[in-house]
Amino acid sequence: MAITHQIKDLKTGKFQKKHGQSKSKLYHVWLSMRERCSNENHKSYKHYGAKGIKVCHDWNNSFVSFSEFAISNGYKEGLTIDRIDVNKGYSPDNCRFVTTKDQNRNYSRNHLITYKNETLCLTDMADKYKVNRATVLYRLRAGKSLEEVFSQSDKRFKQK
Repeated sequence: MAITHQIKDLKTGKFQKKHGQSKSKLYHVWLSMRERCSNENHKSYKHYGAKGIKVCHDWNNSFVSFSEFAISNGYKEGLTIDRIDVNKGYSPDNCRFVTTKDQNRNYSRNHLITYKNETLCLTDMADKYKVNRATVLYRLRAGKSLEEVFSQSDKRFKQK
């Protein structure tokens, strides 16, 4: 049975009509997820709803259901919802909560590079070879080979 928007008040034992979370960050994550998948006027609809990305029935119809999943699966402020398989929709078996940095590595339009039998996104490859990301892009656009791109040192790169 799907959980509804109603929550049982522990003091009175009666169901409240609202969940009381409309000002929380997690509630806005839920709203935004639903909007980009269903609202053709949303700025990101073309990357989600227009590509067939949907929110599973339980989450689409119940913030409480989404919230329970989020809390029991590591959600905390500062993390974002991430689809493990970018070609599938939002559902418990395809979502996790990660940092923005980790989520950006799971982006469908990432520039993947295969160099020395290893495939990484451009950012990770740049980090590995200690070359500034912008420098990698510049060198690639200038027609340099991958060997030239990653073998030249980059003095502007700073270790973290």
